[in-house]
Amino acid sequence: MKETYLSRDFRETAAQRFPTQAKQLNAAFDARLNALLAENAGASKEKQYHLKRQILPGIAAYETLQRVMPKEEALQTVHGYVERLARTSHKQLAALLHIPGLYRLVPGVFVKSTRSVFGPAAGFAPKELQTGNGVWRVDMMKCPYHDTCTEYGCPELCRCFCDSDDISYTGLHPKLIWERSMTLGRGNDRCDFCMKVR
Repeated sequence: MKETYLSRDFRETAAQRFPTQAKQLNAAFDARLNALLAENAGASKEKQYHLKRQILPGIAAYETLQRVMPKEEALQTVHGYVERLARTSHKQLAALLHIPGLYRLVPGVFVKSTRSVFGPAAGFAPKELQTGNGVWRVDMMKCPYHDTCTEYGCPELCRCFCDSDDISYTGLHPKLIWERSMTLGRGNDRCDFCMKVR
């Protein structure tokens, strides 16, 4: 499997903060990630995309970091990895939206990506409330990020991924509004997503 941003950032942390233990930490991370991948090998291709890219490397990093730091610090460290990627993503998207009028297409792009990448085949259960006229409003009733983190005994890790959405999409353009008041990862019964043209 190719290196993800989470595994790369984990290796940097190991090398910089725990140089004498870096080799053992990297080996422990790789072993845990391989075990997680094997346990989830039967998941659909659509779900594998999320598992391999973020969820399982996140769990492996979080568990391995707890060998050398308190749980809360390990959580904040993984949060930092996810946050860094989200800030880069926000910067790129905001730059793209300097193209006049492009912002109007964003809710429609969200509708398409929900149906293709964040649909039932990937383990999500989106309930479309409004998908047109410059509005994308969806309640997500089930999410593999939340389900997998909970299954592996670290539901608190899911909040990192919830926060990354807010960092990526808040304030992208003066005429776009990103709203969400609830998420499964923060203990609610759904994620209430909304992106709309002002």
